[in-house]
Amino acid sequence: MKDILSEINPISKHIFLIGFITAVLIVAASAVLYFGAGRLWDYYFCIPLSEKLLAASRPAGVSACASALLVEYRTKI
Repeated sequence: MKDILSEINPISKHIFLIGFITAVLIVAASAVLYFGAGRLWDYYFCIPLSEKLLAASRPAGVSACASALLVEYRTKI
């Protein structure tokens, strides 16, 4: 695994890192909204927003991986 990561373009590494951080932040925001619903904020506003954020975390990760692969593909040509 270390050999594979050493061969990746630095731009792709940054894209992976930014995508991973974005997905983690989206999931964390969803968890904060979900657990704070009814206690800190309005329940009927937070629960649907939390579900939408959680549903958006997967496309964020997939788009980060796809864009990193595209950069790798373009640099190898």
